[in-house]
Amino acid sequence: MKKLFLTFAILATALVATTQKAAAQFSLGIHGSYFAPDAKDAKGLYGAGLQAKVFVTEQFAVGVGVKSIKEEFNGTGYQFTNNIVPITGMFEYYLTKGIVRPYVGAEAGVFRSTLKGNVLGVNSETTSSKFGAAPKFGIAIPVGNLGIFAEGTYNFIFDNKDGSNNGSPSNADFSTSSKFFMVNAGLTFGFGGK
Repeated sequence: MKKLFLTFAILATALVATTQKAAAQFSLGIHGSYFAPDAKDAKGLYGAGLQAKVFVTEQFAVGVGVKSIKEEFNGTGYQFTNNIVPITGMFEYYLTKGIVRPYVGAEAGVFRSTLKGNVLGVNSETTSSKFGAAPKFGIAIPVGNLGIFAEGTYNFIFDNKDGSNNGSPSNADFSTSSKFFMVNAGLTFGFGGK
C-alpha cells in the first residue's frame, strides 16, 4: 500500500510540475466510496480514495485516481481478506461553468486484488490484476479553491485472456467481466489557474 501511495504522490507531483507552465487549474481530491456489486445477495463495501486532476480547459479535466476497498470473510476455522485497489486514469467533461457543475467522463486502468487467507492456521496470499473501465457521471460544487463532489461509476473488470494474474488492455477478455456500481463523495482542493 505504501508503494501505491508513493506512486500516486509521484504522479500528482508530475502533474503539478506540468501545470505550472500552462497555468492550468490543478486539483487534489479525497473521498469516501461505496462499492455495490451487482451479484445477487452481495453486500456493499466501503472504501476511500485519492485523485489528482488537471483542468486542461475550464470544462475538460484529465487525471489519475486510486481507491482502496477491503472485503472480509470470517467463519469457524477460516478468515479471508481481499483488498481491491483500482489505479485509473480519468477524463471528465463539465457540462456547465456555473457554481453547480455536472460532469460526465470515464476511468480506465488496473484493478489490483490481494487475497489473504488463513484456513486452520495455514496462511496463503494471491495477488492478481485485471483491466477495468467505467463510465461516470457526477456533480461538483466549487467554492473558491475548495469544492465538494459526488459521482457514480459503473465499473467493468475484464477477465484476462491468457488466464494469468496480470491484467492489461491487451490481455483483457472483453467478452467476460465483473460489474459493480460505485459512489464516491468528497472534497477537492484547487491550486493554480486563473
